[in-house]
Amino acid sequence: MKNFKSAIGAVAMSTGLLMSSAYAADVSFMSFTFAEEANTTTVQAMLDEFSAAENLTVEPLGFAWGDMQKNIFLRARSGTLPDIAQLSERWLPTFASLEALVDLNTVYGKETLEATFAADALAMGNVNGKQLALPLISGSIGLVANKAVLEQAGVEAPKTVAEFKDALIAVRDNVPNSVPYTMATKNNGSILIDFMIWNWVHGGAIINADGQAVVDTAESRAALQFMVDLMTERLAAPEIDRPDSRRLLAQGASAFYFDAPQTRTFLRDFSGQGEAFDVNVLPVTTPVLAEGDQSTSVQWGHLLVQFAPGATSTAEAPAAKFLSYLTSDAVQTSFPLKMSALPVTNSARAAVADDAYLSAWAAATGASRQNEVGIWSNAADLTTIVGEEVQGALLGQKSVDDAIVAMQSRLAESMANATPAN
Repeated sequence: MKNFKSAIGAVAMSTGLLMSSAYAADVSFMSFTFAEEANTTTVQAMLDEFSAAENLTVEPLGFAWGDMQKNIFLRARSGTLPDIAQLSERWLPTFASLEALVDLNTVYGKETLEATFAADALAMGNVNGKQLALPLISGSIGLVANKAVLEQAGVEAPKTVAEFKDALIAVRDNVPNSVPYTMATKNNGSILIDFMIWNWVHGGAIINADGQAVVDTAESRAALQFMVDLMTERLAAPEIDRPDSRRLLAQGASAFYFDAPQTRTFLRDFSGQGEAFDVNVLPVTTPVLAEGDQSTSVQWGHLLVQFAPGATSTAEAPAAKFLSYLTSDAVQTSFPLKMSALPVTNSARAAVADDAYLSAWAAATGASRQNEVGIWSNAADLTTIVGEEVQGALLGQKSVDDAIVAMQSRLAESMANATPAN
C-alpha cells in the first residue's frame, strides 16, 4: 500500500505523537511462518529489507503453528510479549482480552485503515469495534487435489459427496500405499475445520448466531458418520494433521485434503520440484450433497497484532513502522503470492488480479463462511471439545451418537458464559 506509510506519518505529525528517544530501536516478531522450513528464507529476506530501509533491526521468534497460542499466553504471564505477533484469524478472539493488545485504530486512524485495506480482510481483525489486528494474507480454506493422482486413479474432480467418495475408492484401489483423503484426524484445531466443513455440507451447524450449541441434530450425525465411514473404509487414516496432509499429497500418496491457498507453497517444497509441481495443484469446489446446492468454504487469513505497555503505541514507533511495511505495496505484491495467498490491501489486489492460481482458487471457493467457533470468546475451549469428540468417533473409541451427545452437552456448558468476540 503505497500511501499507508505516508498516511501514518501524517497521523503522527498531526497528533504530536512522534517517537521519542525512549522507544527501543529493535522490533521482536513472533511468527509461525518463520518457523516453517519452506518459508524461513522468504520471511528473513522480508525482515532484512525492512531493516535496510528503516535502519531498525527485527528479532524473529519462530514457533510452530500448533505452539503459538500457548507461547503467547506464557509470554503474557511473564511480561515478555513480542512487539508484533502473527496469528491465524481464528485465534484473535482468544487474545482479545490481553491488556497489552493495541487497538490499531488509535495508531493509524480508522478511516485510513478502511481506505487502505480490502473490507473482507480488515474485518478479520475487528473485535467489538476495535481493530485489534491487521491482515497479512487472506483467502479461504477449501479442498485441494493432486491432479496427477486423480489421473492415475482415472477420476475427475468430484462435484457431489457421492462422486467424492467414488473418487476416493478409485484412488485407494489404483494408487498403491495411498491415503486417498488426508482428513485431519489429530490436532483439535485441524479436526475442527474438517468437521465444520462436512457439517455445513450436510446441513448442520455447531454454534448458532445466538450462541446456542446446535450440533445434536440428524445433519451433524450424518456428517460425523460420513467421516467415520471414510476411516472404516480406508479412505482416510489416523494420526494425520495438516503438515502430514501436505507432505503426502506432494509425494503423490494422497488425492485430497482441506487447506488454505498457501498450500501451493508447501507442496512445492515437500515435492522437491519447486514451481514445476504447480501443474498438479488443483483447487476443487467442496462437494455438495446434491447438484445445485451451494458449495462452501471457511474464511481464512493471517493477522498481525501489536503488543505494547498499556496497549498504547504511535504511528512512528518501530513496531508500527514494521506493521506499515508488512502491509505496503512492496510486500503485499510479493509475499502473499509467494505464500500462494491473496494480498490484503486494495492497491495490491488490483496489481495481482491476473494471477491464474489465485483466480482458480477464488472460483472454487463457493460461499465462504465465517468460522462459527472462532467468533466466540471461548473459542479455544470449543475447539478442544469438537476436536476431542470427533477424534473419539473417528478412532472408534465411541459411537457417533455418543460423540454428538457429549459434544452438545460440553459445548452448551462452555457457551453458558461465552460472549461474541466480534
